[in-house]
Amino acid sequence: MADKINGYGRTELPVSSSRSAGVKRTEQSESARSAGGEESTRTDAVALTDTAVRLKRIEANLAELPEVDQGKVDALRERVESGDYQVDGNAIARKLMQMEQDLS
Repeated sequence: MADKINGYGRTELPVSSSRSAGVKRTEQSESARSAGGEESTRTDAVALTDTAVRLKRIEANLAELPEVDQGKVDALRERVESGDYQVDGNAIARKLMQMEQDLS
């Protein structure tokens, strides 16, 4: 059995009249408070952990790097095509073990 999906591809959400009325009431009450002479000070603060700061710095550094080192790709392609490329399983295993140690 197939169910019809209504609203497929819509990018805006419908706003119910009760929701928009609530927003209008809130705006009206805030303007009434400020008109009444009451001053309300509201401050928001955000604190980032050291890890978040480091991740943000790493992300910025990565954004500056090219996605592909075309020189390495071309050199490897030539070696594969010439039959000169040999896979060293021990070297791969050593690198994987080193990466695992670095992450822990």
